[in-house]
Amino acid sequence: MALTVWRIALHNEAWVGPLWPLLDHAEKARADRFRGADLRRRFVIAHGAVRLLLADACRQPAATLRFVHNAWGKPALAESHAPVFNLSHAGDWALCTLAPSGDVGVDVESLRPSPVVERIDLARRFFSHDEYQALSSLEEPAFAPAFFRCWTRKEAYIKAKGLGLSLPLNQFSVTCRPGVPPALLTSAYCPADVGRYRLWDVAVPEGYFGSLAYDGPSEAFSCQDWVP
Repeated sequence: MALTVWRIALHNEAWVGPLWPLLDHAEKARADRFRGADLRRRFVIAHGAVRLLLADACRQPAATLRFVHNAWGKPALAESHAPVFNLSHAGDWALCTLAPSGDVGVDVESLRPSPVVERIDLARRFFSHDEYQALSSLEEPAFAPAFFRCWTRKEAYIKAKGLGLSLPLNQFSVTCRPGVPPALLTSAYCPADVGRYRLWDVAVPEGYFGSLAYDGPSEAFSCQDWVP
């Protein structure tokens, strides 16, 4: 199995019926807690798609897959020698990445209108000093893409580590300036990660930004559209 990212469209209501039976009791309970039909649809499609992708990789029925979670909530398959995976969704799109081994994280965010001053303040409060300095020197139209590339790269790294927000966003730095390839620059939490983790931007629909972080044997990844 190669490192792969799957783009999953979450807008097709017709997919909900076939995917619903694949979810386990806990997933169905979570889906039913959503008050809005859109949120419920997106959850069912995203998690149903992940089950089908993992079922194909593990060669077993999707409904029989069992998940476990670490102390910070990151899911993994309970089955031994199973592939590693990660899921992120925003708006009408989700990204799911599968890898044979290692630590992997993916993040997708939708571009939402917001004044530059608000995002600069977010960067000042939560990002590293170097990231804040790099972003605060930019003006529109360069600023918004740089901000979201920074955000998704940081989220992908955190998700790969599986530590949630127990790993503060200001304790590591990623590249974010236009034209600079994605990379992990520093990590006060684990300095050795700088030489191990690779970051990539993921091709996503207009209005979205996606990033992938990986500590494993693959030197490249493929990106594919998922259909049931």
